[in-house]
Amino acid sequence: MISKNKTYAVTMCILAALTAALTGCQQSGKTQTPSAPPVNEPISTEPVKLTVFKGQAISDEEWDQLLVQPLKKKYPHITLEPLSGNLPDIIASGIVPDLLTQFNGYATDFIPYNLLMDLTPLLAKHKIDLNRFDPVYLDALRVLSDKGELYGLPYSTQFNALYYNKDLFDRFGVPYPKDGMTWEDAAQLAEKLTRLEGGTQYVGLSYEHISRLSSSLSPDIVDMRKETATVNNDLWKKVFVLGHRINSIQGNVSTGNDEFIKNRRVAMYATVNLLTKLTDAVKNGLNVGLAQYPSFKEQPNVYGYVDAHYMLISRQSKYKDQAMQVIELFTSDEVQRQMTRKFARLSPLQNTELKKQLAADIPQFSGIDISSIFKSKPSPAPAFSKHYRDARKILMAKYDEYNTGQKDVNTALREADEEINKMISGAK
Repeated sequence: MISKNKTYAVTMCILAALTAALTGCQQSGKTQTPSAPPVNEPISTEPVKLTVFKGQAISDEEWDQLLVQPLKKKYPHITLEPLSGNLPDIIASGIVPDLLTQFNGYATDFIPYNLLMDLTPLLAKHKIDLNRFDPVYLDALRVLSDKGELYGLPYSTQFNALYYNKDLFDRFGVPYPKDGMTWEDAAQLAEKLTRLEGGTQYVGLSYEHISRLSSSLSPDIVDMRKETATVNNDLWKKVFVLGHRINSIQGNVSTGNDEFIKNRRVAMYATVNLLTKLTDAVKNGLNVGLAQYPSFKEQPNVYGYVDAHYMLISRQSKYKDQAMQVIELFTSDEVQRQMTRKFARLSPLQNTELKKQLAADIPQFSGIDISSIFKSKPSPAPAFSKHYRDARKILMAKYDEYNTGQKDVNTALREADEEINKMISGAK
């Protein structure tokens, strides 16, 4: 088995060679002075195949209808080859993707491979109007750079909502949740719904996991630039205590999607966009309602931090103009409208009328009021560190130790801080 370090070393050597080759082509000739191509220089329409690393999940149907078919109509000379799997292995095989898709929290995965590039010159050349995008989604990517560079454009974004099972509320004689609830309001409502009945333990409120519960406060786990843990503080203590307060209701536990959708034993489930996951369940009788995501009392009408999906262009791509044409088309009003209506993805565009068309072409939602989604807004995204994934696992494990009574909150947070810093040191 090849070690991770050896794979990484091979990958970096390949990237270095590719970058050097491209630089050499630009600098060959003693009297040649590199210069940017004129803005109006025609873009080649020769057939080209662009490789796309699918870091962010997109279904085959979405891929075909939101990318392949629109390209055939507008840019028939451009075809796409999707790449999935482990990025270091892909690069080590000699393939450097032209395009990349990813959630802003994991975009720093690309930094060690020198893949990211500032798109500002290309955006100007292609006359991309950034005012079409809600700036909070652009800022979520800019915060990862040193000088405010923009590495990509968002094509969809998550939202948070409180999903509830109307049949359980009706069965237990409890009024449906209201918009504008705080987490304490939601916890008090959960006390009326959490019960053991007929051999089934019903859960009043699931917040999915502690990271989700924290998200509207935009907390750091690791300082991206200092590469040190940032969890042993009052903010995370507040989140830990709130999560434990909700789970201290006898019989109430945090769950995943299946307990709400399939097993139907969760009365309220606070999470991100579940619409496409709910279509079959609604068709088969799940009586679901949507309410505004609970908020912290000092931050009303705010749900989780920006959790958006971006398409980026790799620095090594030889077809940057064609890659920019793909992004332009993916974020066009026409494609965004189809994405919003048919695939229930929330658009990052400023167009409020477009947002209101969410899931409009999915018949299962024709009788379900989803307007509560739009009563909240996202909080700014933190600057996610490349250590975010591993640090988050440590933090969540320490929360479990506190939540189950193995440790007090101060000890759990102190140990999380220490273990995260140790993990970072070992990764250097």
